[in-house]
Amino acid sequence: MNVAFVDPIAATANYTGGNLLRPEVPSLCEDPRILEQTKLVELATEVARLGHRTTVLFGDVFLDGQEFTTSAGVHIAPVQTVMRFPFHPGILPAAPSLLGHEALREADVVQVSEFHQLSTFFSCVTAREASVPVVLWQETYRQMRFPGSVYQRMYESTVGPYVRAQTGRFIPRTTKAHEYLRQLHAAEGRIGPWIPTGIDIDAFAPRRRALSSRDFGWPDGAPILLTVGRLHPTKGIDLALRTLKWVIRRHPDAKLVIRGSGPEKPALLRLAKDLGIEGSARFIGRMSREEMVDLYNLADVVLCPSKVDLLPFSLMEAAACARPSVVTDVGAIRDIVVDGETGIVVRDRTVEALGAAVCSLLEDDERRTALGSRARRRAEETFALPVVAGKLNEVYRDVAS
Repeated sequence: MNVAFVDPIAATANYTGGNLLRPEVPSLCEDPRILEQTKLVELATEVARLGHRTTVLFGDVFLDGQEFTTSAGVHIAPVQTVMRFPFHPGILPAAPSLLGHEALREADVVQVSEFHQLSTFFSCVTAREASVPVVLWQETYRQMRFPGSVYQRMYESTVGPYVRAQTGRFIPRTTKAHEYLRQLHAAEGRIGPWIPTGIDIDAFAPRRRALSSRDFGWPDGAPILLTVGRLHPTKGIDLALRTLKWVIRRHPDAKLVIRGSGPEKPALLRLAKDLGIEGSARFIGRMSREEMVDLYNLADVVLCPSKVDLLPFSLMEAAACARPSVVTDVGAIRDIVVDGETGIVVRDRTVEALGAAVCSLLEDDERRTALGSRARRRAEETFALPVVAGKLNEVYRDVAS
């Protein structure tokens, strides 16, 4: 079977410069390892291992217009985007070049991402002309805020009916997306099953620590909290810093590592200083996958204090490394963290609630280890790439037949 994967937004745009209309878009082709480690290419690689030919179509801005073929035989090709102002292709790519695209016409199944992407509509047009079934993998589960909501309503009233008619199966990538697909009037018989994003659990795995607290200038054996996310107000990094101060009152040797970049860094550095904890918090920029695995394995507790979030990959990766998490109850985080089983889901997004949850784990080594072990087991059973690819393969065969 020949499977084509379409998702022009290959990576998260970086708003370090603070420009919402012209963010920095990472080039994925500078290092072949970075390209092969993107979530969609990893999935295509796993599907290829099942004996299928796979092609991944990314926006040209992420590939510098170049084509690639990985060592596993996955073909990665750029699609040209238009309307680059004001709709930056790293945010809302319009890719009419998908109309009549050879990779789609030759496919046995086309997999697209997100109902409201223009690339989904263009892919559906080509798929209909070539009589190729479409599988839509939906992650978001609610309408965007204004002005994005205006675009979504226009999309739904104009091309939405066409996309619904041409999509053979709607796959919720988050459990909440199931009900959202119903609200978009997707036929009930075409929805499901829930299939989450997959991760490489061989790369993200428990292992002997290569890092220690001394690498950050801290005493050996200091309890380490870890937060991974963009330095943006929605991610709640300020709350993580305030929580650290609360925890330090009970565990004076506790430390916090913050891995991320973004426009809020100067303000967060000032906040850490104002709170008097600048010596107990470290901000870390971009890291390789190997370095991230070491960082997860260093952490005693992974903290996710987000105000708004969807499906944080960092929590999947932490779980695969057998790290328990303390998280706020937002987005689809409960798809990853099972409260009391693999971590703690805090319902009240307050310093006191987060701090108490963190302290309860720091003070109970046996419970912390047990939560981490169950988190690893859940990653193996639910988020492992072979599991995800196997479930999608069943869908491909169903719609192709």
